[in-house]
Formats: sequence, C-alpha cells, structure tokens
Amino acid sequence: MAELDLNLLTALDALLAENSVTRAAQRLGLSTSAMSRTLTRLRQATGDRLLVQAGRQMVPTPYAVEIAERVHEMVGGARTLLQPRHHDVNLATVARTVVIRASDGFVDLAAAALLTEIQHTAPMIRLLFVSKTDKEATPLRDGNIDLEIVVLGTDAPELKTRVLFTDRFVGICRRHHPLLQGKGVTAERYVTFPHIVISRGKKLRGPVDHALEEMGLQRHIIMSVPAYTSAVNIVSRSDIIGLVPLSVLAWFEAGFDISHFELPVTTPPIKVSLIWHPRLQADPVHRWLRETIVDVCRREYSRISHEQRET
Repeated sequence: MAELDLNLLTALDALLAENSVTRAAQRLGLSTSAMSRTLTRLRQATGDRLLVQAGRQMVPTPYAVEIAERVHEMVGGARTLLQPRHHDVNLATVARTVVIRASDGFVDLAAAALLTEIQHTAPMIRLLFVSKTDKEATPLRDGNIDLEIVVLGTDAPELKTRVLFTDRFVGICRRHHPLLQGKGVTAERYVTFPHIVISRGKKLRGPVDHALEEMGLQRHIIMSVPAYTSAVNIVSRSDIIGLVPLSVLAWFEAGFDISHFELPVTTPPIKVSLIWHPRLQADPVHRWLRETIVDVCRREYSRISHEQRET
C-alpha cells in the first residue's frame, strides 16, 4: 500500500465544509490551483467525484455526504492530539467569568445544580448567562461567548459540539381541560382547541404541524409568545393548548394549574447540544466546565424523566 498523505484529510474536510474549491483554498491558505490539484488527488484516492458542478455551484456526491461528518471528526481529533498538553490547574484558585448563551429553559433545568458543582470545585468561577436570540456562530468565533446551549442548528463547520441530552415535546393545558375528558387526547380532538406557541421570532409552525398535516389535520394557532413562563401562565387560565419540552415541564407544573399529556402525533427528538469554538478545546478549565455541564444536564433530565413516569 502506498504511503497515505494525511494532509489530504485536512483538504477534504475543507472542501466538504465549503463545497467550493476557491473557498476551501482560502480557508487553508492555498492557491485555487493547488486546491484543484488536491481535489484531483482525492478523487483518485477515493474513486469518487466528491464534488460536482451544478450550475455555478458545486454539490457533494452521496458518498461525500456520507463521509463528511466522519472526516470532520477525524481531523478534529488529530488536531487535538497534536496540541501541546496543558499542565494541571488548581480549579479552586481559578478566577474566570464564563459567558454562556442559553435559553431560559436550560437555565431553569440546570443552573441551580451547576452552581452547586461550581461552588464545590471552582468557587471563583463566575457564570454569566446571556439570552439566545438566534443561532449565529459569530459570538463564538469572536470570543464574545464561551459556550452555547442550543438545539443544534448551526452551519459553522469548525465549531465543536456535544449532545447533552435528547428531549421531547409534551402538550400542556389547564387542569380539568375538556381535552383530557371523555375519549382523551386524539389528534382530531387536539386540533379542535386553540393553540399557543413559544417563538422568539415569527415562526409559528414546527414538527407537530408537519405530523398533523400528514393526517390531514391542522392546528389553529392564535398566539405566539417568546418565553415558556408566559405561555404556561396563559395556558393555566384559559382553554388554549400549549407545547413545551419535557425538560422545562417540572419547573412549571407545580407552580401553575396545568396538566401535561403525550402528544397524539410522533415528533422528532430534540437534541440539546453544547457548542464551543475549537480554540478552547484543550483549555483545562473550559474542558472541566464542559464535562460538568454534561454530567449535570444528563442527571437533571434523567431525574425529571423518572418523576414524570412516576406521575
């Protein structure tokens, strides 16, 4: 077997991320002609065209789509291995402010438990939570935020991600709501009541609506609010139907006159992820905080899931 040129992996990662020879060349600091020659070598090595012309753009082949994520992980892993090792740090003496962009749902779910862990191990670390109004990667790239908790949706290929937990939607309504009586929650009865959605923009439709459409049904959405607390408060005092992730339910069900129910349609799972920029990948304090957030989130979500099953 001929000796492999592992530089090809870096070039392949850039090409599949950019879908452009020119942009991939700029990303790696190469000339366009050099990147074009590299693409030719990659085609010869893989036996696949990888990127093909489609009008003025290039699009990946099915094989390229299949391997893109694996290639990105391999390149990221190689970079991590070749980074200088950091000496151990004394977390008890580290004074740092960490900026985390997250929804109010995450803060309700994990902030208190996370605070306990930090006070025990790294009491001089201060967490600054900021609102999540969009999924732009610029604040992470610029260093304005250190971590983001989000339902994965960024198209920035260089960012690091790790799934914290897999959530799901449940319906909510006031206690003794007519929907819960008689035949219970069927799709047909579900759509006969008015609905409220939680959205920070103008988006009103989501996975539930797509699932209902396949059954020939449609929700009647009469209101949108930007926060879970507002929606739950309105639901508890009217016949309107709401929709929230299971992870935020426990923080509202005890304080409001509401009940929850399983949706009459199947929706895709909600993958809540931790995102950070590669420059912080090997930072020991950042790494400890990432691992702590993962442990806390999974523990808290497991507890909530267990409590809901018990009830």
